[in-house]
Amino acid sequence: MGQEDARDPVSLSDAREVGRAKSRFLDTNGADHSDTKKAPKADLSTFKKTLQPILSNSCLACHGPERAEGRLRIDKLDANLLTGDDVLKWREVYNALGNSEMPPADEYEYALADEDRGLLVDWIGAELAKAYQVRKNSEQHSSFRRMTRYEYNYALQDLLGYRFDLVERLPPDTVSDDGFKNRSELLQMSAMQFETSREIGLKALQRVTVIGTPPEPVTYSLITQDHFNRLTSGQNPKTFNKNEDNYRQQRNTPHFLHRESGKAIHFGGGNLQPNPDAIVGQLPNELPVTLALPHARELKFNLDRFLPDEGTMRIRIHASRSNMNPQDFASLQLIFSAHTSNNANFAQVISHRDVPVTATPGSPQIIDFFVSLGDIQRNPFRKLETTFPRRDEFLHIRNISNGNRGEDPLQILIDHIEITAPFYEQWPPQSHKDIFVESDNKDDEEVYAKEVLIRFMRRAWRRPATTEEVEQFTALFNNYRGDFSSFEEAMQEVLATVLASPDFLYIAQTGANQDSKKPKSITDWELASRLSFFLWSSIPDEELLAVAEQGKLH
Repeated sequence: MGQEDARDPVSLSDAREVGRAKSRFLDTNGADHSDTKKAPKADLSTFKKTLQPILSNSCLACHGPERAEGRLRIDKLDANLLTGDDVLKWREVYNALGNSEMPPADEYEYALADEDRGLLVDWIGAELAKAYQVRKNSEQHSSFRRMTRYEYNYALQDLLGYRFDLVERLPPDTVSDDGFKNRSELLQMSAMQFETSREIGLKALQRVTVIGTPPEPVTYSLITQDHFNRLTSGQNPKTFNKNEDNYRQQRNTPHFLHRESGKAIHFGGGNLQPNPDAIVGQLPNELPVTLALPHARELKFNLDRFLPDEGTMRIRIHASRSNMNPQDFASLQLIFSAHTSNNANFAQVISHRDVPVTATPGSPQIIDFFVSLGDIQRNPFRKLETTFPRRDEFLHIRNISNGNRGEDPLQILIDHIEITAPFYEQWPPQSHKDIFVESDNKDDEEVYAKEVLIRFMRRAWRRPATTEEVEQFTALFNNYRGDFSSFEEAMQEVLATVLASPDFLYIAQTGANQDSKKPKSITDWELASRLSFFLWSSIPDEELLAVAEQGKLH
């Protein structure tokens, strides 16, 4: 028992007076309660000593007094981003440097060393963050931050039509003092982060687009009737019957059960071999045999070494509950494992979540699990020709349930299992068709590249790309094209660069009045982006973009 507080209770009115006296917002004594943190200062010394010479050597030839491509004069930019008017222009430089677009790759005499590029990107990124901090505490507040880790993941998934997480290589976001992960001063980027983002984007593009003819899938099927017949027709099969008294002792182990006769036999898994004649997705005829999986039990199937290295594996399970007791739940979980030797093995949960089984007996539901084979741990010896170490891989199907009580404990009844990899719902997949759209100009690669870019950049950047921007990326495509055997492979590289651009990675206000002291208005495109990141932490969908394009959001 805790001790009671012996002090007299404080009245509500007294508590209010104490609160008023201590409030920093209701102080009547004229105290200055501005932010006590040290105000950021522009790092001009580093710029003048280290960075200005680098820019002069590598950039002035194209962006100097004699020649000013894109109307950008590097020598005229105000290096004080905190008070100067060139924040947006510095952001353009930040963009070009981060994506290795400046200096151009073919201008060898102006080549920029990786170390120098990193110094520039890190300095500009830090100064942009300071500029945001200053504007945040003044009338010139504006939003300029990169996406958070989860926003970036959602944005890539929505943009590319990809169902798996992509951000395992990114560090977790820093949580601010007030508990938020989306504070702008904590969400800037280094040169290494730009490069990592490009690698993640390229990996995602390679997964959602395809080249050539469809690969031949590997398909495993568990036909309950076939396995039941094989087990019960063997020599001295250890069968039992649901209608007999000893079923109470036998039912706690996985077993095949003949619904009509009640005949049963234990089965915990076994070897599955690919079925070259299987028709993926074809539902089996209704069978009288089901596979009963009790509480906290699992089935373990040896898939040998036939699964591909990459691609999506779909595990389709037809399942129902043995009873509908509302107090009991049951769900399915997938585990992948390998046992290469006595001292080396692994097992990992590969299902994104446990999937509830809710179907009534005799009316099974279809449960689909999708697993990215390139993202899970695999048996490193599966390609060897020797028999040792072991090369096989195992799939476990586990019943996560509380149904282990009463006269009729809840079981999961499995009627069919199908495992397919790589799995495609159609060929080419919709994700591919959404990027490489149908066009009469496919034979003219440069024209078609522009069509792909215009469509892709509009969704990725949440605004239409300018003609100059499209031309820049088309030129990049032309540079890449000779290094790749197909149009799609070259475009994957270009689109990965689009995804490594601050126009994709950053959430920013870029209105015409950004650097002025006048009140700023935002465009419909910017409003659409702000709405989507506020409401669902991702990019605008097509419906929202269409409304923005029509100018109907304000």
